[in-house]
Amino acid sequence: MADNPASRLPATAAVAHAPPVTSLHPVDRAMESPLLQLEVDALLSETSPLPEEVAVFEGVVERLKQALLQLKSGQVGPEQAEAYLDSLGLSGMGSFPFHPPTGVTITGSSAQQSLAKPNLVIDVAVTIPKACFYEKDHLDCKYHGKRALWLTIVAGHLKKHAVFKQQEWLLLNNDARKPALLLKPLLNSGSSATFSIRLIPTITQDTFPLAKHTPHRGNLRPATAAARSATAAAAVPASGVKGQKKRKRADADADADQAFIQGKCDVTVEPRAAVRLPTPHYNTSILADMMVDDHQQALQSAIDAIPKLCETLVLLKVWMRKHDPSNLADGFGGFLVSMFAVHLVQQNRLNHAMSHVQLLRTILHGLADPRTFSQGLFMQWGESQGSRAATAPSQQAMRKAFEVVFVDGSGWCNLAAHVSRSALKQLQGCAKRSVSLLDRAAAGQHTFDPLFLTKQSPLTTYDYLFHVSIPQPQAAQLQTQDVPRWVQAEKKLLGIVKQALGPRAVLVRVHQRRHSMSSPKKVGITPPGNTILVGVQVDPAAALQIRDMGPPADDVQAAAKFRQFWGDKAELRRFQDGNIAEAVVWECGPAERHSVVDRIVTYALGRHLPAGSAVSRHADCLDSVLQSKHAEANAQIQASRQLDAAVDRLSKQIRGLTNLTLKVVSTQPLSSTSRHTAPFYPLPHPLAGGGPAGTGRIPRCLEATELMLQLEGSGKWADDPEAFRKMKAALGVQLAQVLETSFGLDAEASEDYVDVLTDGFAIRLFLFSNRDEVMAARADKESNQPSVSKVLSQRAQHHGLVSGLTGQNAAFSMAARLAVRWVAAHMMAGTHLPVEAVELIMTAAFLPASAAVPPPGSPLAGFVRFLHLLSQHPWGDRPLVVDTSAELTPAQHKDIDRRFDAAKAKGQLRGFTICTPTDLGGSAWGQSSMSAGMRQRLVKLAGRSLQVLQEQLETPDVGVPPSTVFRTPLSDFDALIALREEALPHPDRAILGSVASTCSEDGEDDGLLSSKKARARLRSIPRDLLQKKGPGKLRKELLIGFDPVSLFLHQLQERFQGYASFCVDGIGGHVVGIKWSAKAQEAAPFDVKTAHMLEPAEAEEHSIAPHVQACTLSISALLTDIQALGAGLVHHVESSTK
Repeated sequence: MADNPASRLPATAAVAHAPPVTSLHPVDRAMESPLLQLEVDALLSETSPLPEEVAVFEGVVERLKQALLQLKSGQVGPEQAEAYLDSLGLSGMGSFPFHPPTGVTITGSSAQQSLAKPNLVIDVAVTIPKACFYEKDHLDCKYHGKRALWLTIVAGHLKKHAVFKQQEWLLLNNDARKPALLLKPLLNSGSSATFSIRLIPTITQDTFPLAKHTPHRGNLRPATAAARSATAAAAVPASGVKGQKKRKRADADADADQAFIQGKCDVTVEPRAAVRLPTPHYNTSILADMMVDDHQQALQSAIDAIPKLCETLVLLKVWMRKHDPSNLADGFGGFLVSMFAVHLVQQNRLNHAMSHVQLLRTILHGLADPRTFSQGLFMQWGESQGSRAATAPSQQAMRKAFEVVFVDGSGWCNLAAHVSRSALKQLQGCAKRSVSLLDRAAAGQHTFDPLFLTKQSPLTTYDYLFHVSIPQPQAAQLQTQDVPRWVQAEKKLLGIVKQALGPRAVLVRVHQRRHSMSSPKKVGITPPGNTILVGVQVDPAAALQIRDMGPPADDVQAAAKFRQFWGDKAELRRFQDGNIAEAVVWECGPAERHSVVDRIVTYALGRHLPAGSAVSRHADCLDSVLQSKHAEANAQIQASRQLDAAVDRLSKQIRGLTNLTLKVVSTQPLSSTSRHTAPFYPLPHPLAGGGPAGTGRIPRCLEATELMLQLEGSGKWADDPEAFRKMKAALGVQLAQVLETSFGLDAEASEDYVDVLTDGFAIRLFLFSNRDEVMAARADKESNQPSVSKVLSQRAQHHGLVSGLTGQNAAFSMAARLAVRWVAAHMMAGTHLPVEAVELIMTAAFLPASAAVPPPGSPLAGFVRFLHLLSQHPWGDRPLVVDTSAELTPAQHKDIDRRFDAAKAKGQLRGFTICTPTDLGGSAWGQSSMSAGMRQRLVKLAGRSLQVLQEQLETPDVGVPPSTVFRTPLSDFDALIALREEALPHPDRAILGSVASTCSEDGEDDGLLSSKKARARLRSIPRDLLQKKGPGKLRKELLIGFDPVSLFLHQLQERFQGYASFCVDGIGGHVVGIKWSAKAQEAAPFDVKTAHMLEPAEAEEHSIAPHVQACTLSISALLTDIQALGAGLVHHVESSTK
């Protein structure tokens, strides 16, 4: 009799009769969210099969059972599965004694009615009789060959039945030795049930001795002579006395087990000679077929004890489908998670008093605990199932043979034999974040969508993706290898990437390639392709390091290994602390730091992979959209640093001024350039004290970086708003004079701000006092538009919120720049969606607790998450809450929902509702002039762009042209206004082509007024003129903060409000898109103000009232008016509306 499995458990797992869990604080908190409970109940009703569908399933399975019982016994030749048997090295196998199945039972989740839509697959276990096998068929894939041959005969028999004609072959857990048959029943046209049946061959537990399938046993063909000698040495007793009698089989197995644990028998040695090496994976593949009934019985017992567990398993399957990137073969499936739930029931960690959410949270908490699988997990059966005729393998043997250990109650079968450490680590991280989401539901936050509805893909899961092409390995040689060659190649690839990245990588996962099986008779096993997808999650704090420190120089052995891995890249360096050590340095500019991971992986794989390998990387595939024709990327980053230094220097000078009426107590940046989220930075300008002009162009326009100055408090401010504005203007004049006299700065004051030229940049100063908030509240009551003071306060708060995240995650800055550039390229930024709203959406994508995936660690990943959030969030039903410091209380979350519902009921929701701790109503940035149609357009564009990136980045050998993602379809608009490039301040930043290539040249220049004069104003300043006259005389030619496109758009919106929506790329675009509103196409009474754009309605149905002339908008007259309004700026106007 075998020993009790409980006695073989470690101290941390031997809790067979732990007291039941009756109170868990996190569980109680999850129970306090009635909304989540309602959403879970609705999800269960949608994903669980209907009773009539279950009846159809049972009827079809019964017909399948009757069909299988009609099979007859007889001898069958191997030609029925000739190709597959050749793959297993069994081409010479003789005839096969076929017998009908001894049992046909529904197994797995199907038997427990825990199927989850939409993928309804019913597992049916068909038991192959013991008479079909010989005593030693467990050796050399003979069992697997007969198993496949038996299933082939069954498939041919089922094809004679009309219901089961549609068949497919698949491989269980991507194991080429274990094919299964997928049946797609052809039902009557009146049936709405859609499902498949997976036919899985099994055997009884007495078919082969369990002792033949321990991890150290070798059941495949002989291995090398070296392994033979090692095994022989390991088999000699410790005494070493010759002539000792032959030991008993149990003692021999125990010694071989110990030799295997001590590493004297390596499973990675390729077999070439006479000794059979351990084949733990091969042995487990047979054990899994033998233990199906035990596993099903354990699952049934757990559900009988806790009926709600059945529906909880449905929730777990839905959760796993959304968060497993590609349903990989080396990951946890529904069966493993179900068995883990059974283990928790056995440990009394689940009880019948828990709700579905409580059961789910407890299971996820157990998965997330790193201690759960650290020493392996060993289940426990009851006494009737725990006895076996042989001693089960030890825990040490199991841990040495497999990466992840999850042994069933028999003590023999490792349920997680196919699971990799990377897959387990990824599952644990996802489970941990999901537990956090469940806990946050008690705080009133909406966490249902990221838990159960948001689908993740490799692109949204990893920070870096690599496509590695390696030469195709030789034949699978399944008859001699415990692990196929292509799996060994994938493991080698994983080890290289992990060693190369070191602490940079939080997770490295190689997506196992799948091989297929189409016809056992003709094709057999189709080997996988030669391209492997590798996903990497990085630590944002360490990912951008350009120096890797190795072992010290005096550690000769470690230094030799370091140099062997890195080759010529390794070098000795002296560090600041005086240590001399090996190091690897990756030289790159500041704009290329985000591609360091790409460079490391590419170099390491190129050095260690065989000849003919290739690596495709994508981290810098979108960099070109942030580059202009006249400034490279590194120059942009350098200009950003110079601008920060100039702002800091000016702020320090202003705070030190003592001869002002009111002292400046603090300064607050306002511009996106100061928080490093602007797509482009202003370059130092020679007319603003930026040094020599160099060889580039000298633009006439210079962007202003805005800075808010907080004045000290005073009680002498005027109560009248107009007088208050004049007093602030006077203080601005004084400030400009003091800066000019004290520091020699070129400062010019206006009524609202002060412009200062320093260090090559223009800095615009806004004064803010303690009286501004009171005046802003008074102005808001008198006007629908927010006052300047209120906008300044909102911008200051926004800057503090976003800039904090910029310092925490190095990838945020460039990701936000890409997002702002994308929104602008699709002609939606500025007028329809403020830059601040784009930054808030990006901030939400970077929050650690906002999703069941870790925060992005690369700019490309951050941009992808932005598109994912923008396209998936239910903007019309729920606000987006951005809480970077987790300071919102449950009452505030309820207040946010109440305000949103009230605005929705009144029909006041127009754009994106984005709420922050300082803006619970979400009215500061998202609720702009954007209409519901424009919001829908941007959401669809985000979904389309995300789909394009997924297709191009997740598919090998496909490049990513930035224009594919950043080019907006001009066909979305009814008319286009082409702007003159020479009249634009920054035409070199445009994504689209020139005016001639974007719009047709049907427009004539004859109707354009003052075009030549307009072009002359924005034309670049000639260098010879600058050298001749000097910067001082030409400084007045510099236009600070001048943006003719935004001014033109503002005029268009005021003049044609209600008739059309206007869209433009405000960063560098030269095309304005026009979308006519419904009002422009409706009949209306004659109006004198718009008489020049109206024409009489001809149809009688347009009549409004007797003796009242109905008029409609004349599109041609309106376009003529637009052309006249933009004289000198507009090149031509064209319409696609007839």
